[in-house]
Amino acid sequence: MNKESLNICISCERTENIVPLVSITFAQNATWICTQCLPTLIHDPQKLVGKFENMNTDNPPDALN
Repeated sequence: MNKESLNICISCERTENIVPLVSITFAQNATWICTQCLPTLIHDPQKLVGKFENMNTDNPPDALN
């Protein structure tokens, strides 16, 4: 399997051969993030704004009741 056909982390760009990846979707676009970068997505999402199309941390989603 060549690198072009491997899934990669949207944050650190490491492949699924190097780190475990989790599939996520945002704005109807599927992508992958590794388990080491997942805390960044949860706790510091502004660091990933340029990685996701249409991502805007100025307007966070409402909390679930």
